Amino acid sequence: MNTMTDQNSPFEDITALINSVPQRDNDCAEKLTEVLGADPLRCLGELATPVTWLAGWQGTLRPDVTRPLVAVFVGSHGVSEAVMNTDPAKGAAQRVKLLSEGPASVRSLAATAEAAFKIFELGTEVPSADMTKEPSLSEKDCAAAVAFGMEVVAEGADLIVLGNAGYGAATAAAAIARSLYGGQTEYWAGGSAKIAPRRIAAVSEATRLHSDAIKSPLDALARMGGRDIAGMVGALLAARHQHIPVLLDGFVSCAAAAVLHAINPDAIAHCYAGHATGEPGHKAILDRIGKTPLLDLGIGVGDGSGGIFAMGMIRSACRAATLMSDG
Repeated sequence: MNTMTDQNSPFEDITALINSVPQRDNDCAEKLTEVLGADPLRCLGELATPVTWLAGWQGTLRPDVTRPLVAVFVGSHGVSEAVMNTDPAKGAAQRVKLLSEGPASVRSLAATAEAAFKIFELGTEVPSADMTKEPSLSEKDCAAAVAFGMEVVAEGADLIVLGNAGYGAATAAAAIARSLYGGQTEYWAGGSAKIAPRRIAAVSEATRLHSDAIKSPLDALARMGGRDIAGMVGALLAARHQHIPVLLDGFVSCAAAAVLHAINPDAIAHCYAGHATGEPGHKAILDRIGKTPLLDLGIGVGDGSGGIFAMGMIRSACRAATLMSDG
């Protein structure tokens, strides 16, 4: 897929790709909807919706999840030094180590679900700038991160669970949401009693500093996001162009989806909300992007864990639907 041209600015090329996304196979989705709708007992209940969603994007009347990928993006955000009083690069490195070597539940869950598990590091050693003092990324660096995210999406996957474990990413995501949708900063930012006041102050200051310069959702991404969130925007965009359905996991992944949605609401039609976390602002941003979560388990992180549970339910429902169709 050609992601950039020499004639246009990087953001113009990205916007063009967002506005030219391919459509799903509506025939498969509609035919399977008819089959499942004919069941007098509604055996699948609300699970019929994600099954027919998957059928449309996989282009088959027999949707299934046999090659899932759990993709966790990790970056380091300069703003986290003030919010969490920790060096961003060291904090991100600790999270990568936990995900790759430690007792991280998401890795174990992925193995149990027979899903490929990949960590994508974007600037963990070189944090994005502190958004309260300057733009997190230049337009060029933001576009490069988007392009990286587009390149790493595995074409062989039939479903992607998209999570984030970036250090300071929740603060950046809150600032993006505040920029896109307005409202009180406290509505989007929060956290523990120790962190919440500093996170709210950081988002408020970033909003004050950048609001006049933000002319588009991609401007908000560059000025307040980081490489990991920009990479997720690219991954979502590439998945759409490759007809790969995506389960969104957590507030940060939804903030990335919100950037696409703000430019073209149809650009995230291939996305389904796996679950609602306990993260501040998550349910609010799900409402803004028009996604109803499949599960609400009280999970407090968006690293992919809840999405794996949702994936398991969808996989089981797909196989039940196939038996119903064959019968």
